[in-house]
Amino acid sequence: MSDERSSRSFRSSFPSVSAADFRTGAWRPGTREPIAPYFRTLIDALASAAELGDGTGVLLLPEGEDDGAAEHKTFADIVSDARKLATVLRKRGVRTNDRVLIVLPTSFEFLTAFFAVQWLGAIPVPSYPPAALERVEVGLDRIAHIGAHAGASHCITVKSLRAFMGDLPRKVPALRNLWAIDKLIDESARAELAEPVPLSGDRTAFIQYTSGSTGKPKGVELTHANVVANMHAIGQAVEIRRTDSVVSWLPLYHDMGLIGGLLFCFYWRIPLTLMSPTAFLMRPVRWLRAISDSQATLSVGPNFAFALAARRIRAADREGLTLSSWRLALNGAEPVNQQSVEAFEREFGPLGFRSECMFPVYGLAESCLAVTFPRPGEPKHFLRLDRAALADGFVEPRQGEGTMALACVGKPMPGHEVIVADEHGDELGYDEVGHVLVRGPSVMKGYFGDPSSTDAVLRDGWLWTGDLGFFRKEGLYVTGRAKDLIIVRGKNYYAEDIERVVETVSGVRQGGAVAFAVYDEREARDLVVVVAEITSSAEADLAERVVSTVAESYGLNVDEVALVEAGVLPKTSSGKRQRGLTRQRYLSDQLVADRTGRLGIARVFARSATGFLQLFARNVTQGRKEPP
Repeated sequence: MSDERSSRSFRSSFPSVSAADFRTGAWRPGTREPIAPYFRTLIDALASAAELGDGTGVLLLPEGEDDGAAEHKTFADIVSDARKLATVLRKRGVRTNDRVLIVLPTSFEFLTAFFAVQWLGAIPVPSYPPAALERVEVGLDRIAHIGAHAGASHCITVKSLRAFMGDLPRKVPALRNLWAIDKLIDESARAELAEPVPLSGDRTAFIQYTSGSTGKPKGVELTHANVVANMHAIGQAVEIRRTDSVVSWLPLYHDMGLIGGLLFCFYWRIPLTLMSPTAFLMRPVRWLRAISDSQATLSVGPNFAFALAARRIRAADREGLTLSSWRLALNGAEPVNQQSVEAFEREFGPLGFRSECMFPVYGLAESCLAVTFPRPGEPKHFLRLDRAALADGFVEPRQGEGTMALACVGKPMPGHEVIVADEHGDELGYDEVGHVLVRGPSVMKGYFGDPSSTDAVLRDGWLWTGDLGFFRKEGLYVTGRAKDLIIVRGKNYYAEDIERVVETVSGVRQGGAVAFAVYDEREARDLVVVVAEITSSAEADLAERVVSTVAESYGLNVDEVALVEAGVLPKTSSGKRQRGLTRQRYLSDQLVADRTGRLGIARVFARSATGFLQLFARNVTQGRKEPP
């Protein structure tokens, strides 16, 4: 693109930003003052992206390395396809404010359907298809619960899955139509371009279900104003550049992949290389290969992705990789582990990855995506603390045994406020652990159809995130989830801490441990339970080693260890472990190990006779006739 053409393009679409700002590689460098978003709605952003005539768009990589060539579509192509599909959907009865369940894999069909529904002023409800390691029935049950809760009147899915979803209308009372995307696309090839329905910023843009729980799903209802505010703030926080581009393998059914990957690129009109989560998980090198090939500057992943890449990408697979273009490696969605970060930097530093590019961030779906970011180029901050003191709410820096390292996740996004407060909402000072609260234009409208849950977290304009943390001058440190505390003899233990040490035991899968408490009425105390997925090399004494490791690390007695096969633990679309749902399934004996329906769980109890008798008594009171 010539400088003259570039200047016209950016001046017309970004009135507050000159082409020179982009050419020099910095947008409002050094400032975090809020600047109003350029667009009122996502539809406005899509229409603007479609006018970009330089071929910028999305490169979709094939699912497998033998599945053919990558496919490229410009933003104009994608929006045109969406407008044609919108015409078909309108003829088929989709109306403004209808909720449309979208059950599609990572594909151009997903993009087309998602944008077409929005073009009509209807509300997309993305839900991921059954995962590879779960039974189809479990996945379909989850989809049905989400559809019923959202009151979806239409569903768009793939032809192969539609055959299994024949009884979905019975489970989703409002559902009137169940369509296969391929037939819709064929019909849209002959359709006219639909005009967008006029929308205001306070209209709902989409509903994202954060947990996927079949018990009580919560749908985060986000307005157009929420989403454009968050994407604009992210762009300002990362000092977006005209030369930036993104690689993403994250699922398109939750905030990180949908907003931080797909929509962000449309808003800022920068190239996106897109691949499926399966492609990454099967061969993590494909993620780094995509960054190297496209010379991408931005890519995001949860901490486990960086750990997996460092561990599984062999030396032979690294040949030809060049990661020097990678400007910011955003690390979020789960606790940022110092050892994982250092391992990634050590393994891929020789390939051009710079330590200062690792970018620990913090966010949550209830605030669209991003809440706090560091400043680009600033050094990372890890703070090693006394673990026991932190469990009691005290910040005591210390080295050696009995300590843990926390990552600083930066300062509030431009235009947003973040405080740490006590249980009454009064702001705390530096080094005081409390509840993390957020206020700003990105905060959700509420939980769809659930005013009581909304009122519980939205109070006096502040979003109570459910996370605990503290501030220092360099920024926010998140210490854990308030609702994931395990209290034993008046002492607090974070579930994440227990899970982290359990995963160090040989034979336990990485990311495959969940810890929680079960209240015992007879003993009037919490019993500590660990559910752990096992590897193929797990040995017979694994449960005993889990118990001893936790005891040695924290002085905490685990009352029961449940060993399950890979894929049993329920997780969200972004890979977060679902402690509440795991606990629920544990109590009801529903931890299903494989597609045949076998109960793949081996219970091993605490080694003391007292613990054995306590748990045997509980089993009898719950109707279990056999001793554990």
